[in-house]
Amino acid sequence: MQKLKYIFNAYIALFIYIFSKRKRDVWLIGGHNGMLYTDNAKVFYEYILDNHKDIDIYWIIDKNSSIKDKIRGEKIIKGSVQNYLYFYHSKVNLFSDTFNSDIAPLAYILPFINFIYFRRFKVFLNHGRIAFNRVPKFSYLIQKIKDNIYRSYNMGVASTELEISAMVGNGIKDKNIVLTGSPRDDKLFDESSKKQNILIAPSWRGWLYGNDSLKDSEFYSNYIALLSDRRLHNYLKENNIYISFYLHHMFHKFYQEFIEYKSDMIIILESNADISKEIRGSKLLITDYSSVCADFYYLRKPVIFFQFDREIYKKEIGSYIDLDRDRFGEVAFSVDEVVDKFIESVEREYRISPLQKDGEKFFVNFVDRDNCKRVYNKIREKI
Repeated sequence: MQKLKYIFNAYIALFIYIFSKRKRDVWLIGGHNGMLYTDNAKVFYEYILDNHKDIDIYWIIDKNSSIKDKIRGEKIIKGSVQNYLYFYHSKVNLFSDTFNSDIAPLAYILPFINFIYFRRFKVFLNHGRIAFNRVPKFSYLIQKIKDNIYRSYNMGVASTELEISAMVGNGIKDKNIVLTGSPRDDKLFDESSKKQNILIAPSWRGWLYGNDSLKDSEFYSNYIALLSDRRLHNYLKENNIYISFYLHHMFHKFYQEFIEYKSDMIIILESNADISKEIRGSKLLITDYSSVCADFYYLRKPVIFFQFDREIYKKEIGSYIDLDRDRFGEVAFSVDEVVDKFIESVEREYRISPLQKDGEKFFVNFVDRDNCKRVYNKIREKI
């Protein structure tokens, strides 16, 4: 029913567009299926608002999103007649996930409208570093559509040489990839204070997403064991340390299965939590394969990788970093190892380890806070 509504709105907007006066320099931007306001898209959007007021830029938001009031500037409801009309008038479209989910649903495949799709300048900002998470392969027809969509992107933003090779492998044309750094790094500052906050932010698992519950999974049992570990809790209380636990946005439908493990020392963050604020304010990260680790590497704050399911992860998803051979950081395979490495890090006053220094090349390139400026200049150069 929702797709039919998108199609109806798309053609109503097309009729209006044919008889409407052309608008100048309209840019559309969005991310995370229109549900969240975060990452590269958010930072670049605010850069444009603050530095290039001559550009008419609009954020595409899902009507059911809970974060509408947090978004600065002008907003347009995803899939509405207004959304498609402004897309037809647009010069530049920027997105952090995919064009179809962030900017104009189904525009790529709709007759007549797909002609407009190919004439608009499309910028893939990405929402995190490409490092541990390989893009999955699909059935022949779906894969062919996906490949054609990636090839249609006029510009892809990369932070490292590893990302460039990964993006080429995913179908984006080599000549269209620019090494600029991630816009979100421009707003990364270490705001940790004497209060010791720790962030636990696991990635999601595609093979579990369709489940009705996580309670029978290795993912659930390991993170619950960590959150309820007695030695960890005692150490937190003795040293006045607090933990914030944040489920990946693709796993937030399982939020209620974790909320009972909150305590005086552990907070279970809701889906609309400001994860950027948590990153800036935390002294250490515990994750598994999440690209949020790149933010901590950028800020030179310690990271512990809890990779209890490495073998199945390699089989089901795969990594651009060689998990077995590359020296990318501190890895633990059990709850006891995580707690050991956590205590070691606190005892050395949160200084990063030699292993983490070796891994910086996979995540960090530019540190001058001019990433948004480079992205903007590249867009202007290309259009």
